[in-house]
Amino acid sequence: MRQILRRVLFYVQIFLMPHVRLFIMAILTGVLVSAASGLGIPVMVKYIFPVVFYTPGSGAELPELFQFFPSLETLRQENPMLVLFLACAVLPLMFLLRGASMWLNGVMVSILGVNISATVRKTVFDKLQELPISFLENHEKGDLISRTLADTGTVQTVLTNVANDLFKQPITCVVAVATFLWMMLDSGQSALFFLNAVLIALALWPIILFGKRISLKARRALTDLGKLNAVVQQNLETMREVRAYSMEDRQVKEFSRVAQDYCRNSLKLVKYQRALLPLMEIITAIALCALLVRGRECGMTLTDFLAVAAALFFLFDSMKKAGTAFNRLNETQGALIRIEEILTAPNTMPEPEHPLQLPSPLRGDIEFRDVSFSYTPGKPVLKNISVHIPAGQIVGLVGSSGAGKTTFAALIPRFYDVDSGAVLVDGVDVRDVLTHDLRSHLSLVGQQALLFSGTIRENIALGRPDASDDRITAAADAAAVTPFLRDMAKGLNSQVGEGGCSLSGGQRQRVAIARAFVKDAPILILDEATASLDAESERDIQQELEKISAGRTTLIVAHRFSTLRHAQRILLFDHGSIIADGSHDQLYASSPLYKELYDRQGIEEN
Repeated sequence: MRQILRRVLFYVQIFLMPHVRLFIMAILTGVLVSAASGLGIPVMVKYIFPVVFYTPGSGAELPELFQFFPSLETLRQENPMLVLFLACAVLPLMFLLRGASMWLNGVMVSILGVNISATVRKTVFDKLQELPISFLENHEKGDLISRTLADTGTVQTVLTNVANDLFKQPITCVVAVATFLWMMLDSGQSALFFLNAVLIALALWPIILFGKRISLKARRALTDLGKLNAVVQQNLETMREVRAYSMEDRQVKEFSRVAQDYCRNSLKLVKYQRALLPLMEIITAIALCALLVRGRECGMTLTDFLAVAAALFFLFDSMKKAGTAFNRLNETQGALIRIEEILTAPNTMPEPEHPLQLPSPLRGDIEFRDVSFSYTPGKPVLKNISVHIPAGQIVGLVGSSGAGKTTFAALIPRFYDVDSGAVLVDGVDVRDVLTHDLRSHLSLVGQQALLFSGTIRENIALGRPDASDDRITAAADAAAVTPFLRDMAKGLNSQVGEGGCSLSGGQRQRVAIARAFVKDAPILILDEATASLDAESERDIQQELEKISAGRTTLIVAHRFSTLRHAQRILLFDHGSIIADGSHDQLYASSPLYKELYDRQGIEEN
């Protein structure tokens, strides 16, 4: 329980404090509802109803309200209908107050819920932007989406409806217990209070018993939901491969398996959720029965019994609702833990406390000083790399698959931090510079030209949103985007669709190159930029790549040696080390591995 409350307070501090005024208003209106229920109705039964049903001269005892306020008895004698009207009017006034408070409380809670939901999702999404790429790569995308959307929706429930009930219902309990004790002592039935106190304590047992089990089942269900989202996302992202390899049945079976796991844990969760209310109802009935039997034996009047029973009913009803809220709180522990794993995940690549400024203008000089790096401890991908790339040089990175060339290029924009050594740009360690400033001086064209939903113009201007129309048009011309725009009615304002689905692979690649032209960064990284294209498209795009490389420090991660025609220098990687460095002719003559790779590709292409 202490751990649960600590976690709730952690989230209250982060997500609720910005909306604390609205939350206080919601709590205050909830208190009005509690007071009107736990105190107002029992008081009406005990003091107002006897006034309504009192018949003078019948021998019945004078109502207690007339004993407290003798002037009311005088008024009744003068105008009995007026007193009857006033007594009856208390009932709608009480329920008007209760209804208005409930409405206002519901509105406040709903507004609070929407605001908190937006705050939670934004906080989680912001944190994902700060976390290193390695964290994102170690989690399934579908699971992260589930945490950002589904789990945050669950947290919204915790911090609004549940939190509201956890405040409101205990207040109702306290008011109802005080009313119950007062009325029991007032009617001389103190012994009955201790009997019902035992039953009240008994009512707490199922709340505590089911809490732990609900928390466990809820976490398992949410984990399964994350897996389900991951299966759906992977299927949609690989739809062509699924159809090409006739994997539909396999995908359906995988989805069914995960869906069944989710349904099974969800049903177990429902079993415990639904068991609480019947148990509380039974305990309430036993308490009322005991009160009725013992009250009758002790000479309790019907009015006293109804008033005490009303207080007892609202007491158990508020306990039932508080128990439901507590179990829903346990239900959301899984979501809270899954979100907390993101929010408390350490940023292994923090920004420097005292950042240095890169020289302006940046020349693009790159140096690796005894750099080692591994994705998994004990399995180095790069080993003691030391190399200097002068500003403006065009360098090709070649080697077998897994040799470390892509990782080498990824360390320059600080997508990862080195295990040892240092990567320097113009003599400044990339860890001593703000990542935004560092990456503003780099352009990247990858193997998969990823475009964002929007227009071609917006995608070209991605690296420089303030680019002028003339600059965007010039970049489109330089990257050979303009020719295929002629077939589009809206030209640069044409929508590319999700991921650029309305464009061919070659067209998307040209847009990505145009984006690099617009950014005009002094360092350019081409990560197998033509690997997914056919030979004809590769030749066309190769010309644009040669244009954009001119005058820039360019690293070309190459699978096809044809992309290295304009490289001034080639680094040959093998098992995480640079084993050869020189021009094509030098490496072909001196390096058996380079000669083997080059000749093998020539044979394969022929």
